[in-house]
Amino acid sequence: MQHKLRSQEDYYKESKRLRQEVLQLAELIKGHPLRFSIVNGICMDIEISKTDLKTIVSKASRDNKFNAIKNALAKDIPSFIRKSKYLGWRAAQEGKHEECAYFAYYNRSIGCQTILVMRKMKGGGPYKPYAIIDQFAFASHIQELQKGTPL
Repeated sequence: MQHKLRSQEDYYKESKRLRQEVLQLAELIKGHPLRFSIVNGICMDIEISKTDLKTIVSKASRDNKFNAIKNALAKDIPSFIRKSKYLGWRAAQEGKHEECAYFAYYNRSIGCQTILVMRKMKGGGPYKPYAIIDQFAFASHIQELQKGTPL
């Protein structure tokens, strides 16, 4: 039993260390967001800002191992997208996320299922990373997912 507790403690420490690395990267792009285009399931013009990275690493699950994996993946969002599978998209909920037209979902398995949630900004704005979630959080949205290119 103690070994498992030690392991969770190690994952917690690693997730905090990786979070600090992502926050340092976020400082480097402050005022100069990373911009690039990519095609994976859909064509996306992407912008990653300091705030986007801070939001991703600030959303923690109860699973310390997942948090460590999520924070490690947040260090290289372009690579995550290139190496993932496009799952589909869903409309933003009425009254929530008014700045978004819809969300696109990408799946990558690295020790566990990780789903990158990208939000498409309204008015022709770019795609922006919103969260990296586990399969349990994704399960609440899977029924709403639509395949193909968003409208």
